Amino acid sequence: MKNSRIKKMLFTLQNIGVHEGLDAMTVKKVHLANNLSLMCIGAASILFIFTLTYNVPLEAKVFLCFIGPVLSIIPTLNYFRYYRIAQIAFCCLALLIITSMSVTLGKSFHFQYVLLPYLGLPFVMFEDEIGIKKIIFSLFGILLFIYLEWHFCNFDPLITLPEDGPKANQFLTDILIFGIVFLLFFFFINENKSYIKKLQRKQEQLVDKNYELEHFTYICSHNLSEPLRTASSFLEFVKKEIKDSSKKLDIYFNYIHEEIERMDQMILSLLSFSKLSKAFDFKVTDLNTTLSDIKIELKEVIAEKNVVFNYEYLPSIYAEPQLIKKLFKHLISNAIKYQKQDALPFITIHFKENPNNWEFVVVDNGIGIKEDNQHKIFSMFTRLHLDSEYDGIGVGLSFCKKIIEIHGGQIWVESKVNEGSKFHFSIKKHLPVQ
Repeated sequence: MKNSRIKKMLFTLQNIGVHEGLDAMTVKKVHLANNLSLMCIGAASILFIFTLTYNVPLEAKVFLCFIGPVLSIIPTLNYFRYYRIAQIAFCCLALLIITSMSVTLGKSFHFQYVLLPYLGLPFVMFEDEIGIKKIIFSLFGILLFIYLEWHFCNFDPLITLPEDGPKANQFLTDILIFGIVFLLFFFFINENKSYIKKLQRKQEQLVDKNYELEHFTYICSHNLSEPLRTASSFLEFVKKEIKDSSKKLDIYFNYIHEEIERMDQMILSLLSFSKLSKAFDFKVTDLNTTLSDIKIELKEVIAEKNVVFNYEYLPSIYAEPQLIKKLFKHLISNAIKYQKQDALPFITIHFKENPNNWEFVVVDNGIGIKEDNQHKIFSMFTRLHLDSEYDGIGVGLSFCKKIIEIHGGQIWVESKVNEGSKFHFSIKKHLPVQ
């Protein structure tokens, strides 16, 4: 019964400031700050009791008494959800207290060695930040350790143990310092394990949700296609049954038929898009062969528009061949389609090899894209033009984005109206085996 109460109390203290909806990274840092603060308060209390057995200066006792209230600031800040301030305050107070206790107790207490595990604390507290904050705090720890070594050589501690005092007391102090260092590492490792487990659970939940969404999309797409085909068939029957046909009525029927076909294309595209998340067989793919196949498939429109290609000898990359072919085909088809009337399409393909990925650029001299619309074009069913201007249903670039994500890369565009577009995309070199 007592054990359960103690566990409940420790759990409550550890979770001061934690609330529902807080991300796993912040929870990890709140737990760490609370645990270390409470541990230091406990260690200071033990040292205070320990100093009562010696003729210790009053200033030292007062200092040890104030450590608890000062460190209680950290859980208080977490309670009021000032998490970032609490993290910075803890790093500063830890440096101040370790240094003060080392100066107060002296070299024989070995408290300066607590600075060694402290060096990793800023990298945990500020691991999600880009900047030199964590480096500065760790550097201060190193400088203080060097200073303390110099201080011990030139100044006496506030607490002076008698030379003929019991060795057991010195041993007890060493055990206490070792326990503090051990607990620091324990809290680091324990919180990291807890954080990793939470991420794994989130990942499993995300996989389940993605599966449900894919299954839902597949069912919807499959079930919606059937009534559309039925409606299209009955529309043809109605046209045949009507004896007094007129041009106006034929126009209406054609509109209905075109819209049914358009919706059917959208549903089939949605179905194809949902299938893109399946496992794929990545293999070495020669992009020169891929482009040759694309030019054969598009040979009629290439000849009709007098398309000019300009590209270097492209590399062989590790990828899913059919998806990479679909990617380049979509980008090339768009470069040919979105041109001014009677313009000569000119398509250039560049590539660059980086340490971890390949970067490609498909450049065209088409109509370009307004800056306000450049972030919209990779969304499903996004159309920037009327059907009378350019046909399509607005799924090509969303397919491209999905294919790039499957290959561990990113896609983005640079474009100017009436000057053309540059579609950049990267493909990871070392893809996981599916």
